Amino acid sequence: MTPEQRYEALAAADAAALEELADRILAAGVSVSVTNGPESVSAPVRIPMPGDEGNTVVVGHLALTRCSIVVAGTPGDGMRPGCDFAGAVAAAVCDAESERDGALSADVIELCALTQRTVADRRRERADLVAMTKLDVQ
Repeated sequence: MTPEQRYEALAAADAAALEELADRILAAGVSVSVTNGPESVSAPVRIPMPGDEGNTVVVGHLALTRCSIVVAGTPGDGMRPGCDFAGAVAAAVCDAESERDGALSADVIELCALTQRTVADRRRERADLVAMTKLDVQ
């Protein structure tokens, strides 16, 4: 799993499972320092302009919470949708644990893999529903 895939999966992981895993990592007594955040930010949602190559239009903003930390000398970053300070910190802790190959790094990868499967299942279910949709134009 690439760092980018891990980062994306931690952003989408079940909040309770993510925070429980971060608590287990921190319970080991590792040194932790917050280097940035947690802070709420917004990111523009852009779509391409039809027929206008390269230009986009902002259709709204997405609220995110981000955090950067260092666990036992290894940096970690976390981002969660909405205003989720605890989740962003937990994601950053888990990211650092995996990056440093800590004692619970396999658990981080397991949570990420489960999240990836869950997201893929949801996308498949949605695609199936869209495929069943019929539009009658009269």
